[in-house]
Amino acid sequence: MIARAAVLTALFVAGPASSEVQKRPIGPLQEAIYGFAVAEYCGLITPAVAEGFYLQRDWIVARDGIGPGRERADRMAANMAADWQYGDHGLGGYRGWCRTEGLAAAFRFLDFREAVLGK
Repeated sequence: MIARAAVLTALFVAGPASSEVQKRPIGPLQEAIYGFAVAEYCGLITPAVAEGFYLQRDWIVARDGIGPGRERADRMAANMAADWQYGDHGLGGYRGWCRTEGLAAAFRFLDFREAVLGK
């Protein structure tokens, strides 16, 4: 009974759920997370690409003073946007998406890694 009341209270406080999915990332942190998700869908993640992403993500979080709650919300929104985009491109249509957004994201992470680490 207490658990049911807690769930109902959480639903009441949170308000109605939005039926609209965010289809594009908003802000630098979401852009980075979205780019990593796209690169992952496209099979473009290497240790160097991943390292570049983690360096960039940590830099954005520190620069913008992003707390854990906002970081989690941004991560969820960016991953949902990537999922939506993948589904929207249809069977086989993701190949063009990978050649454009996927490669661009992977190269951004490699460039960031090189700028920070010099390698």
